[in-house]
Amino acid sequence: MKDPAVSAGSFFLSQCLLRRTRTISRDRTLARTNYSYEKRQKELAKKKKKEEKRQRKLEKKENSVEENENPSLQKDEQL
Repeated sequence: MKDPAVSAGSFFLSQCLLRRTRTISRDRTLARTNYSYEKRQKELAKKKKKEEKRQRKLEKKENSVEENENPSLQKDEQL
């Protein structure tokens, strides 16, 4: 028959090793995706695109106003 102290010691050792492997496997899990970062980057890209579109429209509007203010120059240029 086995000595109870030896079997208890080996049981304790196996439990320690089991805990250690659990913590190691927990530490080596795959990194999660940071969805909030991705969402923020997407929002910033949309905001930038919207601002660029607003600037283009503003420039287009200013150009059409200048053309309407100086119709005599346009007629002279065409001739």
